[in-house]
Amino acid sequence: MGDNLKLGVLLLLLLAAGWAILVIPLPFAREVAFVAGLSVLVMAAVHERYVFLYAMSAILSYGAFLTFYAFLTGRQSVSELPYIYSHLLLTAFLLLYWVLLNKIKHIGYEKDELKRQIGLLQKYTGHSELLTANEFIEQAAWIMKAGERKKEQAWFVEISLEHESRRTRDSLMASLERTIKNTIRQKYDLVTSVNDTIYLLLKDTDEAGAARVVERYHENLRTELNLLEPPFRVAAVQAMDLGQLAAALGRSS
Repeated sequence: MGDNLKLGVLLLLLLAAGWAILVIPLPFAREVAFVAGLSVLVMAAVHERYVFLYAMSAILSYGAFLTFYAFLTGRQSVSELPYIYSHLLLTAFLLLYWVLLNKIKHIGYEKDELKRQIGLLQKYTGHSELLTANEFIEQAAWIMKAGERKKEQAWFVEISLEHESRRTRDSLMASLERTIKNTIRQKYDLVTSVNDTIYLLLKDTDEAGAARVVERYHENLRTELNLLEPPFRVAAVQAMDLGQLAAALGRSS
């Protein structure tokens, strides 16, 4: 049975129970309707671990009240049936609503997990087409292992935007990301962007090679933005292990 059908059936049963509470002239019908309406708000507001506890507390409390009331009034077994029906209706309403809430929350959790898995599988960000942070780390792991075998260096470069105006910050960051794609060696070096920082992993190069990439980036930006002073700071270090890269990206996320 599909989720939509299950939700539809639960909702119909819940509405039927609510309709019966409002329409059928049972004892304490007004009070039961008030408790049911209040429970809808309370069960939706409290933490999920307390929802079932609240429902059972309300059911048992109402049952205890009816038992005590029947004892005080000396009701006979036959005359107690309307009270039993009233208790059953409230029980059905609260349990159906609890099941419905659980189902809705379960669907929400599945949706969040699906989004998380899609994010892990996604290789490129939408607008800039740079690598996602997760994909950057995964490809960096392969580059680091290959570099160890071949005795090759890899250099890690951080380009951090320093611009106070929030109005122009986003457009400036977009220009920095667009320019960096035309600066690095395509399908050879890695680049990602987290918040206001661009990260590069330059494969098979040394300190002088990293400096040339940074200088070329400066020149490309001057051509595009016509700025006298670059609106960012640059830090370049030799990439020694994957934890170094993951820690840097973690600080910016």
